[in-house]
Amino acid sequence: MGSIQNRPRKGRSTKLSARSVRQVQNLTSKNRCMSAASIALEAAEVEGPLVSGQTIHCTLQQVGLHRRHLRRKPLLKLAYKKAHKQFAEDNLSKSMNYWNHVLWSDETKINLFSSDGVQHVW
Repeated sequence: MGSIQNRPRKGRSTKLSARSVRQVQNLTSKNRCMSAASIALEAAEVEGPLVSGQTIHCTLQQVGLHRRHLRRKPLLKLAYKKAHKQFAEDNLSKSMNYWNHVLWSDETKINLFSSDGVQHVW
């Protein structure tokens, strides 16, 4: 016959309950740009233990939410597209000799010392 005593378990018990894990998931789904540390602080304010950002990060990975780099893309508004089209239409009849004397420059932004920072999302 077996006994009904609590036996020692393998590993450390979790700091977050199932309810706290769901709460962290809800906070993340509302604002995907929040850092793990800010999620930890906000979750502790509402209800639950104060845990580190690393604990939140590991918990989110266990439930299938992995951190990704936010993709930067150019902001092309409708007004910019219209201006580009108007420029092309206005200069359609210019000769090649005219365009050979135009000095072109692009709007490349070069960072000499550090990047602007990579933003992560869940």
